[in-house]
Amino acid sequence: MKKLENYNPHAARDNSAAPENSTNSRKFTIPDKPETDNIRQEVLVLGHCLLNPLARVKGAKPTTPVDPKGANVIQLPCPESMYLGMRRREVTKDQLDHPAYRLFCRKIFTPFADMLEDLAANCVSIRIVGVPKSPSCGVKITSVGGEPGKVKEFHHSHAPGPGVFMEEIIKELKRRGVKFEIEDAGK
Repeated sequence: MKKLENYNPHAARDNSAAPENSTNSRKFTIPDKPETDNIRQEVLVLGHCLLNPLARVKGAKPTTPVDPKGANVIQLPCPESMYLGMRRREVTKDQLDHPAYRLFCRKIFTPFADMLEDLAANCVSIRIVGVPKSPSCGVKITSVGGEPGKVKEFHHSHAPGPGVFMEEIIKELKRRGVKFEIEDAGK
């Protein structure tokens, strides 16, 4: 296996020893027809753990797998792992539903909202796929409850409605006039 060398952008390249038609000299050409002509005019916006199950709370059941093959995909960030860390405990929507977490969700979604607004303006269909029962990324069903304080067992239930992050996404896209479809994975 070839050892990777450290990249130094300021180092001068010495190509004097390399022959002109070697594999080290690459020519880039512009195709006659742009590659984007055959791309589907839809983008899937996926909850983070649908593509990266390592972001889920330790011990949580795996999500419904999503096969993005052949699709244009945008992977949302995982607000819970970013806000609470990878070693977080199980939480519910009730516990996340406070102004600081909502502000955080809006802040991390803003660049995605800009991109989705631009795509929609260029006639690209937007389809958002959430994570069922997630307190942040659920679309049709989320987890609620969860006793405050120290408890021996964590109890929660499921209720209709979106999680906190999805609520903020829906509000922001509606505010911008972006048309989109939204559903939970596996539905």
